[in-house]
Amino acid sequence: MTTPADSAAEKTRVENLARSLRRVEAQKRSLEEWASTLARAVTAHERVARDRQAEREAEREAHLVELRVRAQELAAVEKRLTRTLESQSFRLGHLLVRLTVAPVKATWWVGRATRRMLVAVYRLVQRIFPGRAVDRLQRVATRGQETTARRHEVLDLPGDRPVALVDCRGLSDRARDEVWARVAASDQPARTVVLTDDIDFTGLCALGLSFEYLPPYRAGTPWWLDEEDHNRWIEERLAAMRLGYGVDENS
Repeated sequence: MTTPADSAAEKTRVENLARSLRRVEAQKRSLEEWASTLARAVTAHERVARDRQAEREAEREAHLVELRVRAQELAAVEKRLTRTLESQSFRLGHLLVRLTVAPVKATWWVGRATRRMLVAVYRLVQRIFPGRAVDRLQRVATRGQETTARRHEVLDLPGDRPVALVDCRGLSDRARDEVWARVAASDQPARTVVLTDDIDFTGLCALGLSFEYLPPYRAGTPWWLDEEDHNRWIEERLAAMRLGYGVDENS
């Protein structure tokens, strides 16, 4: 005989079993949804991989086609060059060009050797003959330098009056700075050219002064034979500057 307690226990078991079945069904649905999502992701990845593979294949095919076209073009160019080099007209033209260029090169080398010889003779005359005898030769030799000075230096300085040269060579640092300061404070510093033998031009540039660098003599340098040759070069350079700048003789 079934008692009320047994009936209540049976009802509780049935309700628990029903809840368990509902949980299993919910988990089954979640698992099916996850499996469906995973399948869609795998399908999408496979489609992307196929598309990329197709793109790579297309690019590789296009590259191969381009290589074949370039190979054909190079082969055609090489064939034309070979035909041109083997032609008699090209050989004749090449021979005529070589015959034309050879005298030009020979003339250039002869002119260069002649210039070197004239420079050596000029230096020899400067050392042997007295100053009065070579004045005219020096004027001829420095004519190009004077023209360059007039063209490149005079036009860079403002004003119309002659330029004043201020010789600051051989001065101590303190005396040199004082002279530079006086030049910068003058009425027309732009019309004054400072002569310096110091390779450091930062002070002159800071003051906005125009300057000319005259390097001092150093033994063993290939630019001058001796100190006398250096002094002669300095005098020539100063003469060219006076003519080029239009230096005031009273300055």
